[in-house]
Amino acid sequence: MAYDGIMLSRVVEQLQNQITRGRINKIYQISQYELLFHIRAQRENYKLLISIHPVYARMQLTQLSYPTPASPNALTMLLRKHLEGAYIEKITQMQLDRIVDIEIIGVNELKDTVKYHIYLEIMGKHSNAILTYHNNKIIDCLKRVSPSMSARILQPGAIYQKPPLIEKYNPYTTDWIETDNLTKTYQGFSPELSKEVLYRMDHGEAFHDIITLLHHSTTLYIHKKEDKEYFHVIPLTHLHQEYTAYPLFDGLDQHYDLIDEKDRIKQQTSDLAKFIQNEYQRNVHKLNKLQQTLFESQNSDDLRIKGDLLFANLHLLKKGQKEITVENYYDGTMMTIPLDERYDGKTNANKYYAKYQKAKKALSHLQEQIQITENEIHYFDTLITMMDNASYYDALEIKEELENLGYLKKKKTKQVHRPQKLHIETYITKDQIPIYVGKNNLQNDYLTFKMAAKNDMWFHVKDMPGSHVVVHSQNLDEYTIRLASQLAAYFSKGKHSSSVPVNYTLVKTLKKPQGGKPGQVILSHYSTIYIDPDESLFNDIHKVNS
Repeated sequence: MAYDGIMLSRVVEQLQNQITRGRINKIYQISQYELLFHIRAQRENYKLLISIHPVYARMQLTQLSYPTPASPNALTMLLRKHLEGAYIEKITQMQLDRIVDIEIIGVNELKDTVKYHIYLEIMGKHSNAILTYHNNKIIDCLKRVSPSMSARILQPGAIYQKPPLIEKYNPYTTDWIETDNLTKTYQGFSPELSKEVLYRMDHGEAFHDIITLLHHSTTLYIHKKEDKEYFHVIPLTHLHQEYTAYPLFDGLDQHYDLIDEKDRIKQQTSDLAKFIQNEYQRNVHKLNKLQQTLFESQNSDDLRIKGDLLFANLHLLKKGQKEITVENYYDGTMMTIPLDERYDGKTNANKYYAKYQKAKKALSHLQEQIQITENEIHYFDTLITMMDNASYYDALEIKEELENLGYLKKKKTKQVHRPQKLHIETYITKDQIPIYVGKNNLQNDYLTFKMAAKNDMWFHVKDMPGSHVVVHSQNLDEYTIRLASQLAAYFSKGKHSSSVPVNYTLVKTLKKPQGGKPGQVILSHYSTIYIDPDESLFNDIHKVNS
């Protein structure tokens, strides 16, 4: 990837053409690192995304939908107070560095015209977005930097100072200078772009011609090499890979969509994921203790024998003894029996009998508790797998499930708006056959027992957590069976394993266990296929909802 200064210059030019004089209608902080501005400009609605992510920082227009918090935080309220209803006056880039100044004209509470600046600094882990007044006095930042953290203070009340820049040549205004590293010589060049320009020049292209291509491109070229994506506004021919061309902002959406979604979900659902992980670990620890207690209870006959032997040898016992060694007349060996020195022989013998009776009574209770705890471990292990593949709304439904089952307390606050109907991920094969995938237990239940037809085919990995997969078709050929099995294996705990067993059967053969948790089923007649999960399966299907 290469969201460098050259790339940013193309983004800024398009933003300048599309949203200057646009009115800011709504502002959301959609994650720790991201702001989303809804803008009305030139009779069109736009969404401007500003990200200060330490790896994926950028600005762009986006057509993607983002879940927005129901209750705005303090920073969102502050931004809305100053900027909602204001107009974007100008968007400029500082030379070809990754620093952008968005000038905004608004009106304050006294109806006076006020100028604001949003400075976006795309500088890796130091990326930031800073809102200031016209005199550069900071109103607030997405990431505050105190004097103890840096000599360059970024917090309310401080005066914004631009970061120091390294002196380099502007490639748009400077002729070729002999160098083997354009990144160190010219502004705006990432290492990847430097390699590309040098490669093209080695193959006969002129530096001026390449710069002209960069300066006028409105297209993003995405290449995939060894499961990693690379992009820029000209094809990266030195990679020797096929590429896909997109309009600039569509390409950025295409590249960052899944990356951002996973990172955002991780931020927004971190408390839920932590709770599930803690419950899983708590039950594993509980199971170990129960099994240890069970082992001791199963060997409780030893306690009875010790009691018997003490009674048989009361004449040898005196108060104050810590132990006694006597003959075990059950097997003819000698046995050393620990004693409580505070008591006489009879009391010590009765204490062993009491422990024996307690252990006997505990045996059936322990076995019952072990079964319950093993079920809990399996349940939370399932939720951990579900969270790995969950979208934001999938995670909300997992939280709802935990609330319904009493694991989490329902909060009496305004709920995040989400569709009332359960979302079922749907794919279409090349033969136009729909395949449905449940992404959490509520969806699995709904898909299997309400949505699916009785003659649909149902797929699920064997003996491990995973999604319910339903193919809405009868008499499936081997290709479709393998494709659906691939999906079941991919959306399971066996995603990174090989030769994963997948069971499949008709929906009508499935039963829900009485009193079972959501997502649980009972299989009777089924077949099993072994599958190596492979992400390339998505080349043979397309997603029809998101």
